[in-house]
Amino acid sequence: MTTRTPTTRVALVPVKAFALAKGRLAPVLNADERAGLAEAMLRDVIAAVTGAGAVDRLILLGGDDARRVADDLGLSWVDDNGDPELNRVLDRAADALATQRVQTLLVLPGDLPTLQSPDVAALLACHRNGLTISPARSDGGTNALVVSPPGAMAFGFGPGSARRHLAHALTAGLPAQNLALEAFARDIDRPADLHWLCGQASGENTARWLQTHDIEQRLGDSGQTALQA
Repeated sequence: MTTRTPTTRVALVPVKAFALAKGRLAPVLNADERAGLAEAMLRDVIAAVTGAGAVDRLILLGGDDARRVADDLGLSWVDDNGDPELNRVLDRAADALATQRVQTLLVLPGDLPTLQSPDVAALLACHRNGLTISPARSDGGTNALVVSPPGAMAFGFGPGSARRHLAHALTAGLPAQNLALEAFARDIDRPADLHWLCGQASGENTARWLQTHDIEQRLGDSGQTALQA
């Protein structure tokens, strides 16, 4: 009888419907532009993860947009069944992966367009067991989470979730570490974040999108009111 080798590490990227993504950028981008930016950033996060060679499988979690990108790139896809509650969807996905003998789960948002493969590799190299998180600088959210095993604790993504995840790990009896890694510190939610992004070395999809839509010039002309939104 052949014994199947367990998948050691899986990366899971939740994908919000592109038409609903990045609503806080509405002062400077129209709906089609916000959808295009969300997809460009997602593709760059995928490239960073797959290029790191540090996970055995990458799964997109979401609806039709997630499935389309997954099919295009030859990735796995898990349907969120239209459930708007991200943490509930993640809890279900993690429990399913645990039953498949996955040992470690990496959860990343799809809006870290400056992320590079060495950053992903470095994060996973620092993870030993239990929980490792890297927080968002702006709102104390969680921009990277690694947990071993999947399903060992409840997810609590959202503003202030870095502290919440550490508390969940403590309740579950898991060792935990909080790594303030620069590569994971800033996601793109507000006009000021988009302005910042124009001065960074982003992935090729995002860089192409920024150039095609002349974003740096447009933000320069929009004044401070929109940038402070």
